[in-house]
Amino acid sequence: MKQQRLFEIVYAVMSRETCTVGDLARMLEVSPRTVRRDIEALSAAGVPIYTVQGKGGGVRLLPGYAIESSFVSDAEKDDVLAALSLISSIDVPVAADGGLARRLAGLFRREPSDWIEVDFSFWGAPPTCRRAFDVAREAIVHRHVLRFSYRDGTDRLTVREVEPAKLLFKERSWYLRAWCRARRDWRTFKLLRMDWESIELLPAVFEPREAPAITRFIGPDGRAAQGGQPAGAPRLSMIFAPEAASRVREEFAPDVIDVAPDGFLSVTVFCQPSDRMLHHLFSYGAQLEILEPVWVHDWMNGQARAMLERGR
Repeated sequence: MKQQRLFEIVYAVMSRETCTVGDLARMLEVSPRTVRRDIEALSAAGVPIYTVQGKGGGVRLLPGYAIESSFVSDAEKDDVLAALSLISSIDVPVAADGGLARRLAGLFRREPSDWIEVDFSFWGAPPTCRRAFDVAREAIVHRHVLRFSYRDGTDRLTVREVEPAKLLFKERSWYLRAWCRARRDWRTFKLLRMDWESIELLPAVFEPREAPAITRFIGPDGRAAQGGQPAGAPRLSMIFAPEAASRVREEFAPDVIDVAPDGFLSVTVFCQPSDRMLHHLFSYGAQLEILEPVWVHDWMNGQARAMLERGR
């Protein structure tokens, strides 16, 4: 609390032509005696702050003062302003209007950089999509229980009450990592499977839990499967046609793609294919050939035959 008060004193004196001890005391809601002690502490720390007695006096800083490099380096100042730009772009209330970034930029004597813009929603998303992010963020920050309707991978609709821990972006999708009160376990909920209109911030608050590490693959019920490239994970080898190159490069890491002279792309990953992954791979159609495992190759062929049968 004292550190924040010291910062506010320095900023107030820098941003005003005249500023008295009484002004600072009223602004900070402390006694004039406390302000004087804070001024002494700042002066002892090397901040060139002083008081002038009499008419037209007050609390002042030496002209041209900025936070010294010994306290915060130029690179650190730029990093702080860049981070605030990111926070502002996602509408965090404390920085949404850019005021905090402007104040710090003035304190640092540096220009803020509008270097990034983040939009959580997708193209054509309704307003309820953005609201879902805002409500989830508020629940995470203030530790409120969330309630929402959720449709799992088997298309079963349930109502969940969860203790949210974080928003997660992985494999081109947004997820909510949370402790599910009904399942008594950690779950990872895909935001696209939530009913956004039903999401509700409950008055109940919770004590934070230690969340296990985020793993790579998420099952249809929201339960995390083994991630990374665990020992014993099956090898998935695929050949993609040249016309699929652009999509392949968007969906697989460069180090798992080998391009042959004829333009065909060989991709090998180690994972346990989920139902969601299989259907995604099937969307490549004739542009994909599965080399191994055999059961994935057979599953693809079975799906193709079933489509032909339904089309007759």
